[in-house]
Amino acid sequence: MPFDISKRTLVAGLAVVLVAAGGWYFFAPGKSAAPQRGRGAAMAVRPVIGAVAHKEVFGDRIEAIGTLFANESVTLTAKTQGIIRSIDFEDGQTFKRGDLIAAIDAGAEDAAVNVELANLEQQKKELARMMGLVASQHVSQSTVDNAIALVKKAEANVAAARVKSGDRRIIAPFPGIVGTRRISLGALVTPGTIITTLDDISEVKLDFSIPETFMATLKPGLDIEANASAYPGEIFKGKVVAVDSRVDPITRAVGVRATIPNEDARLRPGMLMVVDLIKDKRESLMIPEIALLPENDQQYVFTVTSDNVVKRLKVVLGRRRPGAVEVLEGLQDGDIVVGEGIQDLRDGAKVKLLNADALRGGAAPPPAADAEALRHPG
Repeated sequence: MPFDISKRTLVAGLAVVLVAAGGWYFFAPGKSAAPQRGRGAAMAVRPVIGAVAHKEVFGDRIEAIGTLFANESVTLTAKTQGIIRSIDFEDGQTFKRGDLIAAIDAGAEDAAVNVELANLEQQKKELARMMGLVASQHVSQSTVDNAIALVKKAEANVAAARVKSGDRRIIAPFPGIVGTRRISLGALVTPGTIITTLDDISEVKLDFSIPETFMATLKPGLDIEANASAYPGEIFKGKVVAVDSRVDPITRAVGVRATIPNEDARLRPGMLMVVDLIKDKRESLMIPEIALLPENDQQYVFTVTSDNVVKRLKVVLGRRRPGAVEVLEGLQDGDIVVGEGIQDLRDGAKVKLLNADALRGGAAPPPAADAEALRHPG
C-alpha cells in the first residue's frame, strides 16, 4: 500500500512539472514573438483623418432677428371718383415704371382736354396774326402782349385738363410686382379706394436691432448672413446700409438696416429672418475644433510631416465658431493636422492618412477597411 501511494505521488508530481513546462513553452517571450510582432505591426501605423490648416475670412458674429421689407412699396388707390373702365393687370404681374395698371372712366375729362387744345390752337393763330401786323404798325404792342398772355393761359388750361384726365389712370410709379386685385370692372371707386399694391422686391430691406453695447463697431458696409425658415439651410448674404440715429430708451437697442439682393424674388416682405452680423473681419488661419488636444491650460495639435510622422505642437487660439477655431500661433497655412484618430496618439508615431487624396484636392473618401480600422485601431 505505501508503495502504491508513493507511486501515485510521483506520477502527480511529474504531471505538474509537465504542465509547467508546457506553459513555459507556449507563453515564454521567445515562443510568443510571432503573435506579438503581428499585434505590434498593427499598432505601428495609426490610421487617422487629417485636415489642412487654411486661411479664410473670419469675423465676430452678432445674432439678431429681423423682418424683411420691400425696397419700394406702395398701395395704389383711386385719386378721384368714378367707374372702373379697365383693369390692366393680373395678380402677381410684373410692371415697368409708367405702365398702366387700371383706369377710371375719363370721358368728360378727355373731352375737356380736347376743348382746351382747340382753344390753345385758336390763341396761337390769333397771336401769329397779331405778330404779322406789328411790322405795319397796325396794332399796338399792348395788343400783342395780351395775345401772348392768352396763349400762355390756354397752355396752362391744357396742362390742368391733362392732369385731371391723368388722375383717372393708375400708373406704376416704379418697376415692381402687383399684389392681389381689390376692385372689379365697373365698380364705383372714390378717392382712397385701394386698387392693389405694388412692391419692388428686386432687392429687399432687412431691419433688425442690435444691443447698444455693439454701437462702436456698427457702420454701413458690414456683411450680414441671414436665413429664413422657408428655405432651411440656405444662407442669404447682404450688407448693412444704415444704422439708426437713435437708441431705443426702453430696449437699449439700435435699429440697423441691411439690403439683400433678391433677383429671383424668393424673399418676400414680412418674412422673419435670423441675422448674423459679421464684424471685425480679418483673414485667419482655421483648423477643425476636433483637432485640439487640451492639456491643463494649453492647447496642442498633432501635425503630420511629409513622411507621415506626427509631431505634437503647442498652439495659441483666437476666436471660435461652431466646428472651427482660429489659430494665432503655432501653425502655418497648409500644415496638415490630425482631426479624427487623435486619441492615445504619441509624438513621433507613424500614421496613415485615410483622406490623403482629399487633402491633395481629390474627392475620394477613406476606404471602408481603413475607416473601420480608425474606429477600432486595436
